[in-house]
Amino acid sequence: MQAIDAKTQASAACLEHEILNHVKQALRVTLGWKVPTEGIPRKLSSVQFTLKSFQRHLERLMDIEEQDGYMTFVEEIKPNMHFRIDRLEHDHGRFRRAMDSLLPKVDSLSEYDDAEIETVCEEIYTLLERIDHHDKEEIALLQDSMWLDEGGEG
Repeated sequence: MQAIDAKTQASAACLEHEILNHVKQALRVTLGWKVPTEGIPRKLSSVQFTLKSFQRHLERLMDIEEQDGYMTFVEEIKPNMHFRIDRLEHDHGRFRRAMDSLLPKVDSLSEYDDAEIETVCEEIYTLLERIDHHDKEEIALLQDSMWLDEGGEG
C-alpha cells in the first residue's frame, strides 16, 4: 500500500508542478502586457487574479512536497542530503513570506501610479525567477537521490 501512496503523491506533485508552470507563464504574460493608459485597470485586475491563482497553486505544491512528498522520501533514502532539503524548505518559507508581502501590495496598487506598478511587477518577476531556480534545484536533488551510486557493492 505504501508504493501506491508514494505513486499517488508523485502524480499529484507532477500535476501540480505542471499547473503551476502554466500559471507562472500566464503571470509572466500578464505582467508583460503593454497596455495604453486606459487599459491599466484591466491589467491590474488580471495581475491580481493571476497572482492569487499562482499563490494557491504554489502553496498547494509546497504542501505536497513537504508533507509526505519528495522531501520525506529523499530524507529516508539519502539522509546525507538533508542539508539540501533544509535549504529547499527554507526557500518555501521565503516564498510564502514574499507572497504574503506581494498580495497586499498588488491589491492596493493605484492605476494612477505607473512607477509603483512597475516596481511591484519587477518584484513579481524576481520571485518567479527565484522559484524557477528553486525548481531546478529540486529536480537536481531528485536526480541525485535516485541516480547517485554510493558504492559498497564489493
